[in-house]
Amino acid sequence: MFNIHILSIIFALFALISATGCRSVQLPNYSASSAPVSTSSNTRPESSVPRADDIVQTPSRWPTRWGNNPDQRGTIIQMDPTIPVRPIHLSRFHQYRTTDIEYNDANKLASDIGIKQGFKFKSEGPGSFLFIPNPKNEPTPDITLDDGALNKSNTPDLAFKFVSASVSQDDTSSLEQDEDFVLIQRTWFTFRDPKKKPPNEESSFESKGTVVLLPGMFGTPDIIVDALENFWRNQGYSILRMRSQPSRFTEHFMFTTTPEKAILIGGDVAKMNDDRVAEGAYATNAAINYIQTQRPELENKPRILIGMSGGAMMLPTVYAYAPNQYDAAVLIAGGANFLKIAIQSNYKSWIDAIVFDFDPDSEKTGRIEGQNLEQFSQDYLRHSKLDSYYTAQEMSDIPVLVLHASLDQAVPADSGQLLYKQLGEPERWTYPLGHELIFAGLPTQVARIDRWITKKLEAASSTQTD
Repeated sequence: MFNIHILSIIFALFALISATGCRSVQLPNYSASSAPVSTSSNTRPESSVPRADDIVQTPSRWPTRWGNNPDQRGTIIQMDPTIPVRPIHLSRFHQYRTTDIEYNDANKLASDIGIKQGFKFKSEGPGSFLFIPNPKNEPTPDITLDDGALNKSNTPDLAFKFVSASVSQDDTSSLEQDEDFVLIQRTWFTFRDPKKKPPNEESSFESKGTVVLLPGMFGTPDIIVDALENFWRNQGYSILRMRSQPSRFTEHFMFTTTPEKAILIGGDVAKMNDDRVAEGAYATNAAINYIQTQRPELENKPRILIGMSGGAMMLPTVYAYAPNQYDAAVLIAGGANFLKIAIQSNYKSWIDAIVFDFDPDSEKTGRIEGQNLEQFSQDYLRHSKLDSYYTAQEMSDIPVLVLHASLDQAVPADSGQLLYKQLGEPERWTYPLGHELIFAGLPTQVARIDRWITKKLEAASSTQTD
């Protein structure tokens, strides 16, 4: 995604911007309400945003999974960390060919969740992003810089995947379920222990806690996430890294409508998006629980959630599913209102996940804007339960830091402003940069982020002991 020579120039530019005071820091606004945002001079109006009593209610906001057991949404399958895998992104016309790995994953899942009858399943469909064996350990780059080649000097200590399945549905609005046909999906993780100190340094080898890294779409920006991982390992943290969002998170689906009738599909879009972000929450929670079985000494140590781009958009929902798991959170270039982000992002063609054809009578996809867009957004939010617009309001119990790019077009800056408001206006560092530049310059800010984390954890610890 980034050329290394361009990065060096960008780092220098970012350092210059920081040194000259162009970065803006906003301390927490403790009087900020967590209610839906009101119109202000520094955020675009969100017209007719639904009130709490307007929200469509259901028995549970958390989508079910095969087996219908809320205590076990899926299963963890251990992998050999020394065996390389590489990422692949299926095109919008590509159904993944089922292999023995998929059969084994489906059978292990069925066994672990107590399915005893026979079943049919499908593996990931068009647009999905997954990891496949790379037995020759050859560089095979796809859309990221993660080329699948495993460097033995940096082999993970643990590697595993979370596997779950959803019951099939005829279309996005159907409520009928057929448990004889399930759709499996997977989320890959790595775990690395802290780096050991040299023998001549007076420091015991004991982890400070766990940093949970939620990357951007397709695991990007790869080399930046690598840098963060290495930094915090050197600082004494264990690192749980989601290699990418769940495999079906970017599965391609096109909604066909017109701007005037778009309001009629708001519920279907909300249902699909809620299901996708819920899977990220299920996978992350299962991964943390698994790490506790492998590293029991980490159970009572702090856990810090760090989300980047798509990972930051998903982070509040990850937190809301298991709030007792986390002690602090950092959100970098995230946003709220997934519907508007999907429509307005300049990355929408690259990601090609949930897309819209607003002009079905022509070869062009058309546009939606103005009042039609606001009504569509209103109906989407009225049906959604797990958009970060709502789950961000539940994060007031832990310290939260927001890094915001005021010129962002990938996760549009006004959606980042909306997320900030819904979080209750915590501490925020604002940079006059776009999406790519805030991540390119992130290595220059990581030590400062680390100091913020240390300060907040120490303050929380002292409060507990008082």
